[in-house]
Formats: sequence, C-alpha cells, structure tokens
Amino acid sequence: MARSSLPEGIDIKKWNTIYPNYINSKKTVQEGRRIGLEKACEHPRAFEMAEICEYLKIPHVCEPEKAYPKDWLIRGRVRILLKTPEGAFTHPEIHTKKDVMLKMGELIPKLKSRANGPPGPDIPGLGMGPSTSASSSGAVSKDAKKEAKKEEKKANKKKK
Repeated sequence: MARSSLPEGIDIKKWNTIYPNYINSKKTVQEGRRIGLEKACEHPRAFEMAEICEYLKIPHVCEPEKAYPKDWLIRGRVRILLKTPEGAFTHPEIHTKKDVMLKMGELIPKLKSRANGPPGPDIPGLGMGPSTSASSSGAVSKDAKKEAKKEEKKANKKKK
C-alpha cells in the first residue's frame, strides 16, 4: 500500500513501525533485533517486509527513505495498522507487532526474490539495493564493462 493510495485524513504516525533490524538474524539484541535468532531472517529489506504485509492483507505503508536511528545506514521501514481507531483488529490471527515480526521472519526467506539465498547487507554506495543484483559469476570489473561498451559501439556502427 503506497502512501498515495491512502485516503485523506488518515494519520499513519500512530501506526506501528517495524525496521529491518528488528528481524535481522545478523544483528544482536543490542543492535536492534527484537525476535529470537532462530525465528529471524538474514538481511531483510523494507520492500520484502511490505510484500509480506501485502500477502497477509495487513494495511501498511513502506517508507524506503527512512532510516533506523541506531543504524542509520540501513534504509527503509514499514508502518502497519493492527487495530483500527474503532478498536477492531485488521487481521483475524495477527494482533501484536511481535506476531507480525515473527511471521515476517518465517515468510521472507520463502520469497521468490530470495531463491538464490539472502542478499548481503544493504549499504549505500555499494550498489546492492533492490534494483541491482550481482551476476552469478561475481561482480563485473570495470575493464569488462568498457570492453562490452566498445563491442556495442562497433556493432552499432556496422548497422549504419
């Protein structure tokens, strides 16, 4: 659920906030992990957490530009609505923030985007965001990229 699709007048500031560090098995409790190590997953991303909320049909807003205060290099968070202002639960089985985090820790490793294993840590400047992925043979060197570009130019010249 994107921020733009929310009806006017809804205040998401009162919704529960879940940061990726809360369910990251590579973090310690002091670094922000809030669920047991065996129930957490490796390097979750905010968009993966939002995908799980979408699957569970829990009202949510993904805020990819926000950062966890203790570890500001980790970007993204998800705000979820577990209880409406009238007092009704939004999901029949999940009633607490911890229940959501445990479900995320269980389901994120099963996502199709994780078929090749968990991604590495999402650190700005390393090009490891959700839009980029490393090839199976590893990172491509600068020389190889230049060579490929030269070959492409030669091919384009031959076409003309």
